[in-house]
Formats: sequence, C-alpha cells, structure tokens
Amino acid sequence: MFCLSKKVDYALTALAYLAERPERVASAREISRILKLPGALLMNILKQLQQREILQSTRGVKGGYKIACDLRQVSLFDLMRFVECEHGKADHEAGPEGQCACDDCKGYELQLARSSSQGPVQALHFKLIRFLKDVKLSDLVLPGQRIDVPLDGLGFSKKPARVALV
Repeated sequence: MFCLSKKVDYALTALAYLAERPERVASAREISRILKLPGALLMNILKQLQQREILQSTRGVKGGYKIACDLRQVSLFDLMRFVECEHGKADHEAGPEGQCACDDCKGYELQLARSSSQGPVQALHFKLIRFLKDVKLSDLVLPGQRIDVPLDGLGFSKKPARVALV
C-alpha cells in the first residue's frame, strides 16, 4: 500500500491550517498546539517549507509563518521531495527549473520508480509519480478548492454504528 510519510502528513496539515488564515501569521507553537503535532518536527518541516519559498516567515514575538506562494503551482510530489530532503535551499537552486540538485532528490523519482524490478509494479510506480505531480497542493489544502472525498467511499457508513452496552 502506498503511504505518505508523517513529515508529508504534518506539512499538509500545517499548510491547510495556514491556508484557512491567509491574512495572518501563525507560529509553529500555535500550529503544533492546536493541531496536536510534535513541535520539534513541525518546526523543522516549516523551516524547510520556508527555505523552498512555500512559506514566508516573520521573526519576533508576533512572528510566525504564512503561505508565500501560489499553491496551484506546487505539486504533492514537490512537497514530498522538499520535506524528505535534508539539504538547504542553495542546493535546490542549482538544478534545472529550480529543481533540487542534491543526489537525494535527483534520485527520488528513480528510487520510487525502481523500488521493484517487476515490470507491472514499475508501471504502477510511474503512474503514481505522474499522479503525485498532477495533484496540486491547492487541491488538498485550500478552502473551497479541496478535493471532495465522499465518506461512503472511505468505508464509513452514513448512520452511526450502534453499540450494545452490557
């Protein structure tokens, strides 16, 4: 089964929080406290997103983060690369079209695609990569633009389950 890492999950959750408050900054502590996310890890993720110019940071007592880019231009695949890579922005500017030039990120797509030597699984991986590149962050975090997910499609019933009390 394909799963997103906790870092990507936390990044998306924090971006959704910030997208709901576009006119103000929110500190990492505020986001961590309200969303019940681990503070130290979230701070690192927000810093990485700031280095990639997805977020803008403001220093000081009333400082924090706010969205700095058009989330319709950033793919889920890009976000995954950004939060999984441990290198700074300078390494990422050296590549073509602003892509990361570090070996970790250059190989990220190939690593995903080559995780199996079997043809059908490789075909599936390439399809998944294409999908991840097609899904934009705005599809996932912007209010009013999020992809609708029907609850019945997730296996949830519309009626609450009855529980027998013994």
